[in-house]
Amino acid sequence: MTASEPIPPTAPAPSAPATSAAGALPDEPEGSPVLGRGPKDFDVGVPVGPTPAADFWAAVYARRSIRKFKDDPVPRELVEQVMHAGIWAPSSCNYQMWDLVAVDDPEVNARLAALSTQMGNAPVNIVVSYGREFSEESWANIQSASALIQNMSLAAQVLGLGTFWITQTGDREKVREVVGLPYDRLVIAVLAVGYPKFWPKGGPKRRPLSAVSHWNHYGGRPIPSSADPKDWHPDDVAIYQRARVLNGLRHNKPRAWEKRALERALGELLPPQGDSETPTGRWLDVLPCTGILTEAMWQARRSYQFDVVERTPEVAEFVGERVRPRASLYAWPDAQPERNFGPPPPESFDVVSLLFRLEGLHPEARAGLLAEAARWLKPDGTLLLGFVSKRSYHDTTERLRARRGGPRGVEYVLSPDPNIGPFESLAPKDVERWAAAAGLRVDARVGCQAVPQPEELAFRTRNFAPRAKRLAKGVASALSALERLPGIEARYGRFQFWRLRRQNGK
Repeated sequence: MTASEPIPPTAPAPSAPATSAAGALPDEPEGSPVLGRGPKDFDVGVPVGPTPAADFWAAVYARRSIRKFKDDPVPRELVEQVMHAGIWAPSSCNYQMWDLVAVDDPEVNARLAALSTQMGNAPVNIVVSYGREFSEESWANIQSASALIQNMSLAAQVLGLGTFWITQTGDREKVREVVGLPYDRLVIAVLAVGYPKFWPKGGPKRRPLSAVSHWNHYGGRPIPSSADPKDWHPDDVAIYQRARVLNGLRHNKPRAWEKRALERALGELLPPQGDSETPTGRWLDVLPCTGILTEAMWQARRSYQFDVVERTPEVAEFVGERVRPRASLYAWPDAQPERNFGPPPPESFDVVSLLFRLEGLHPEARAGLLAEAARWLKPDGTLLLGFVSKRSYHDTTERLRARRGGPRGVEYVLSPDPNIGPFESLAPKDVERWAAAAGLRVDARVGCQAVPQPEELAFRTRNFAPRAKRLAKGVASALSALERLPGIEARYGRFQFWRLRRQNGK
């Protein structure tokens, strides 16, 4: 099977059950009081068109989310086959209170794309709705519709089509109005359908079954849904960040505004030493997680050999592959020696970077992390520290985000995709106190971005209604004038970068 072919046939398609002369189903006696019941009135599970037979397991393991589609139209016969497979999913009480609107009209799709850019990629968008108040206290409406969407996704895979399950639909009531659904239908999600521009060669790695399955009684410790670092055990952070890097590079890319802040800090605090790309110094990045910033620093400072210290081998290896030559990997010192996958870092680095990691630790552990990072410096080395300031706009925008009903899960400030770990902005006076306790002094400071940047604003409001987008853009434009006032960024910048040296060093 090539990457562009549907799943190969291995099993016959289902056939229609036999009916009596009167048209009743086999398990229903003739003369049923249900008027008019017969094969034309009730679906009996016969595919609505010719369908390739497929191995179930191949379909499950080969299915991928597709984000880039060809412009080629999808025949309605295939779309109907996909939807038909969907309606054979289980539904609560078998009430089947779903309604599907398949949109292949470019003008209607353009109106949907205006509500969410994710609905602007495929030639067909199937809007999935369910009874608004049906068993809402148990989420039976959402569960039933989700089962239908999974069936449709697998059917599309077998038919050689790609799908993308869209939950970020923007204003779902506007979606409902665009396609004419009545108010008592709740839009659950949209399934984008089309021919993929390319089939992914492989899917993201999965957490092992042994890490997520239990028999008879839960035997693990759940990953918190709170962003408060006090709710997280260090092992939780390690497990969660390991799961994060399993998504691969596609989900671990820098944002323009973050990279710009880092580039400015490097230019002012650690200017390049010549233009040689042959490493002459050593640089250790502490707990880089996804390695987004590690890669950016390596690209900007090729005269250093970049190395990594991390909590787990999976995360360390992921980051190590983002730089050249490949980073040496060191294990974060663990109180239980058997858990160390390698040696701790030596005390021999010219530069040690600790960027936006203090915020994710329990408050009582932050001074210790900074002290460990300082210990790996050469006597005349430099520690580059980055953190999000509590006196910036960060906390205010987080409160506003929560109030407007946006994503309420864990959200890491330097990676807007949710769920990379706990996070709490820091008071500069506390950071200075921890640095002093580690034997470090602040040699220079750079503050960046005292107001939200245009790219970040566009990203975070991409699924807002047009009016809300204009309002947010207007507020940000008015605030941008404040950022140009002398000293504002240094004091109120969201991103704070400090250059630290030993108190008795150069």
